[in-house]
Amino acid sequence: MNRRAVEPEQAMAALFEGLTRLERIALLGRLEAAGGGLYRALAADEANVKAREAFLKAAEDEERNGGLLRSMSTPKDGCEKCGKALSLASDGHACSFQCTFCDECAAALRFVCPNCSGSLEARAKLQTRR
Repeated sequence: MNRRAVEPEQAMAALFEGLTRLERIALLGRLEAAGGGLYRALAADEANVKAREAFLKAAEDEERNGGLLRSMSTPKDGCEKCGKALSLASDGHACSFQCTFCDECAAALRFVCPNCSGSLEARAKLQTRR
């Protein structure tokens, strides 16, 4: 059997196929966080001080990116302005950072997030995977 080797980039891209935007952001956040651990492991084995510091800096960057993506992919269950409970499935409006507002508060804010000035869009229905 003659199988062609899959390039690492192709294998990584395949992980994202068929996922929604929110699911892609969440997966990338998990990969970034895992990358931080890999950099820390490399740093632990590195004798060269400058190289070890570079690995630790890269770990911090990966972990920071993972945290940002986690916040951007974690839907909230309530309006940040009035506190009204919202269904995680679809109620309300949110910006790219998942700042979340009920329909009434989003309209009062003219669909502009007061935290980041991003557009408040109707939240997409979350898909559940089996």
